[in-house]
Amino acid sequence: MHETEQQERIWTALAAHPVYMVSLLAENAIKTRPMSGHLDRDHHRLLFISHRHTGIVGAALRSPSVSIAISHENRNFYAAISCSASEVPGRNELREIWTPLASAWFPHGPDDPDATLLALTPISAEIWDGPSSSVVVAFKLATAKILGRTPDLGVNATIDMR
Repeated sequence: MHETEQQERIWTALAAHPVYMVSLLAENAIKTRPMSGHLDRDHHRLLFISHRHTGIVGAALRSPSVSIAISHENRNFYAAISCSASEVPGRNELREIWTPLASAWFPHGPDDPDATLLALTPISAEIWDGPSSSVVVAFKLATAKILGRTPDLGVNATIDMR
């Protein structure tokens, strides 16, 4: 798949900070939690090591949509990414992305029967991408005010991530 510049910007932002706010619909309410993910660009997805017993995997599979929110304040870049969810069967991929940090939650390692992989595949993303310099933002705000116009503070777009 040939990626657009905006798609690449999203993947780069995801790689820069691998802890995301993951939201889904569960028990008739939106539930949000921080989760540490692993980018699997070859398969166009993010992988999350998770407990089977916490319910996040089942809730994600039942949710009509799962969303990842990322925020890079220093670059004035924000994105809300809609994803489909699936559970990755088997242990091979779990072993491939296993880290010593994961062992803190799963003392039996990647063979822990409660460990599983949740895969989130991006479908679409809404981005807000503005100038990263606060001086530029201040100048654009002041200029717009003087000219009686709406300030041009960057791009707000919806991107197909498939």
